[in-house]
This record gives sequence, C-alpha cells and structure tokens, in this order.
Amino acid sequence: MKVRKNITLSQRANEFLRMLAREKKKSQSEVIEELIQKELKEYESKKKLKIFEELLKGIDSYSGKIGDKTVQQIKEEMGNEI
Repeated sequence: MKVRKNITLSQRANEFLRMLAREKKKSQSEVIEELIQKELKEYESKKKLKIFEELLKGIDSYSGKIGDKTVQQIKEEMGNEI
C-alpha cells in the first residue's frame, strides 16, 4: 500500500534528489524509499550492536557455573539428553 506525503525540501536537497532519480532511472519516490530503507538497516544494525555490547558487559561477571557446577559438568551429566 502506498501513502501520499507532501514534503518540503531545500533547493539543494531537491536538486540532489532529482539527480539521483535521473541517474538511477527511478522515480523520486523510489529513491526516497531506498534511502529510508538504507537508513533503517543502519539503525537496526546499530541497535543490535548496542544490545550485543550490553550482553558482553555481563560476560565479565559470568563465572561459567550454575550453582556449584560448571556448564561443561552439567552437559556431561546430561549426556545425550541435550
């Protein structure tokens, strides 16, 4: 579904948009959508990286033990059950 938007651009942005559309042989709307998708991917990547970095901060305090047993000991005890 498409939605109609009425936007205002600076003269410079308008000229750049027209140039991009002409060079890519696409409509200005398609160029804008592509730019938004690119920004969205970057935003999502940065968001995921931030979450990952937060997880890494907690690793320093993780001892690798659950109770008084290591994860490896628990795996060995469970054998093929996991």
